[in-house]
Amino acid sequence: MALIDKLVLDLDPLRTSREFRYIFTARVVSLFGLGFLVVAVPLQVYRLTGSTAQVAAVSAVLGVTTFAATFAGGVLADRYDRRRVIALARGTAGVAFAVLAVNAFLPDPKMWVVYVAAVIDGVCGGISATALMAVTPSLLPREKMAAAGALMALTGDLGAMIGPALGGVVIATGGVGVAYALAAFTTAITTFCITRLPALPPTHVADESPLRSVVSGFRYAASNRVLGGVLVCGFVTMLLAGWSVLVPEYATEVLGAGPSVVGLLYTAPAVGAVIGSLTSGWTGRLRRSGQAVFVLMAVSAAGLAGAGLTATVAVAVIGLAAHGFGDALTDIVRYATVQKHTSDEYRGRIAAVWAAQVTAGASVGAVVAGAVATSVPISAALPAYGAVGLVVTALLWTTLRTLRRLDEGSSLERVV
Repeated sequence: MALIDKLVLDLDPLRTSREFRYIFTARVVSLFGLGFLVVAVPLQVYRLTGSTAQVAAVSAVLGVTTFAATFAGGVLADRYDRRRVIALARGTAGVAFAVLAVNAFLPDPKMWVVYVAAVIDGVCGGISATALMAVTPSLLPREKMAAAGALMALTGDLGAMIGPALGGVVIATGGVGVAYALAAFTTAITTFCITRLPALPPTHVADESPLRSVVSGFRYAASNRVLGGVLVCGFVTMLLAGWSVLVPEYATEVLGAGPSVVGLLYTAPAVGAVIGSLTSGWTGRLRRSGQAVFVLMAVSAAGLAGAGLTATVAVAVIGLAAHGFGDALTDIVRYATVQKHTSDEYRGRIAAVWAAQVTAGASVGAVVAGAVATSVPISAALPAYGAVGLVVTALLWTTLRTLRRLDEGSSLERVV
């Protein structure tokens, strides 16, 4: 039982912090609402235009605006009350979702409304996600950062699996207008939860222009070898985020499988990630967190390599699940390390770099995976892709010495 207690997800942040419970509830509700949008927006765009290119264009608008807004969110979170920043961003997004619902119920829905809503959603989402990450260390003690990261990761993984599925059911029974209305409703709940938090102003506000503020954030990260090392490792995890582009051809040409197996392969990493989050209790007691980051990155890369070693569905599923397992735990440990080693006056801007990595990860990884697929036969693509990750991880192990030697047990007095 003692071993199980050490492994199981640490729920102390929910038990001990009323404010964190509000944050957690807001995130859970928001993820389900956004899950409805993930299905409703592309489906409505395709129905209105009959064009996959238009679907891609709306997705690109959302992605670009989200990426850009993360840096704006970082600056805002380091200058103003973070509670107010998040509440205003989510409230504005909720209005946009309500407008989408009204537009969907019109006899002749307008595409320009969808594009405008995508811009607003991207801006608000980028700002609120960045500010939210900057808030958590103000609500919990330092030693509970890993537990908070695990809880946030678990909600993200479950939301990604359940939200779109529920969205599909809602659209099938009530149409996209109902899905948009529910997204607006859940966003209103999220906004209410955020307003229940105390005021959360930054401890220090620098007197500099927004652009210089962003630059100083990057300079701060580069000057902190632990923080900079963790963020560099984040870029490597981005390189491995494009595995999904290899799955359709691999399943068809190598496994000889149909759509049901393709769906299983896409689901496997999410299942592994959930298992990783549920068994993350040990991460809160880590002393050698830097070494753990490297080991877990290797597990993630090895999972991808192993998924393609034999032309069998079972091995592919297990390998991809191992990739998701390692990836989730890597993010949890990195999240805790970033939060512990970031000064409060820079939390928003460092959170922006983190959020930008997440936003751009799939796109950057897809480019790398595509390059691998054009260089080797598809039967060798997954092993080669994973091998690239292992090689880069080994290089970082040898070069990022400060992160590798990090001993959290001997540096607890350096609370930032």
